[in-house]
Amino acid sequence: MKIGDGQTVAFPVLKAERGLRIWVLTFWAIIHCSLVVAPCSVAQPVGRFLDDTIEVGRPFRYALTMRHRASQDVFYPDTARHFAPFLVQSVAVFPTKTVNQVSTDSAIYTLVSFEVSRARVLQVPVYMANGADCTALLSSPDTVFLRSAVLASTRPDTLQLVTNAVLTPLPQEFNYAYLAVAVVALGVLAGAIYILFGSLLRQRWQWYLLARSHTRFLTGYTQLTRNLGPESTGDTTNQAIVNWKKYLERLEKKPYTSLTSSEIAERIGDDRLADALRETDRMIYGGSFTDQSPLALRVLLDVAVAAYQRRRQAIS
Repeated sequence: MKIGDGQTVAFPVLKAERGLRIWVLTFWAIIHCSLVVAPCSVAQPVGRFLDDTIEVGRPFRYALTMRHRASQDVFYPDTARHFAPFLVQSVAVFPTKTVNQVSTDSAIYTLVSFEVSRARVLQVPVYMANGADCTALLSSPDTVFLRSAVLASTRPDTLQLVTNAVLTPLPQEFNYAYLAVAVVALGVLAGAIYILFGSLLRQRWQWYLLARSHTRFLTGYTQLTRNLGPESTGDTTNQAIVNWKKYLERLEKKPYTSLTSSEIAERIGDDRLADALRETDRMIYGGSFTDQSPLALRVLLDVAVAAYQRRRQAIS
């Protein structure tokens, strides 16, 4: 006997031991086919559910028996197609029994159903080889009934919903797989942006830092020199000059805070700066405030702005 993929159902049985009942009915089916059908003849395949009723999602059995000539090959049904709407879980195949040149093949299929129809009829084909072709013989039809968990007398409009259901809180679990994917994706995106726009972004960032530092210097320097007068010339001018030297030192990376006025003028190379620094020295050390004092402070501011522009161009 040759078997395709398949599923199981059996003869109706009495309320007895389930295991014993299955084997007794299977044996009875085999003996019945052997006695009723004449020797060397071919009988209709016998298919029987081994349970009267089934439940949704619970396995049940179906027995299939075929009597044929010993010299003839038979093919049992395909379990993937011929047992719909049932699903085949497993197949138990029994050895072929031959008496007087008549062979009897049998198998038990374990089936499961997820249908909610009240009754289901199953009839499967068994194929007999005839040279280059096959002849299909349908098994005897058998019916199985669905056992419902809801009482048949219960009307849908009388059912009561449970209102005191207790909800069980579930622990929150962090999805580390998604986190890893997100980190990798962000890393790849950041790497691509750095490769494509890294130099431009660095340039813009340095411009931003330079402009922020320049704005702070202008604000502080302007506040110190705006209301400068004879009464506050020394201290205010000294503080403005110190801030000016520190700012130039950051821009040009030169030690302007430790240099004298003449050394600074010589390094920068601006003739106006030498006169302006001499004027600021008189303001700091002599307390002198003249009409040239605001102009001298303005020259220092122009020198700082020019240094800022040179630094910004160097970054480009």
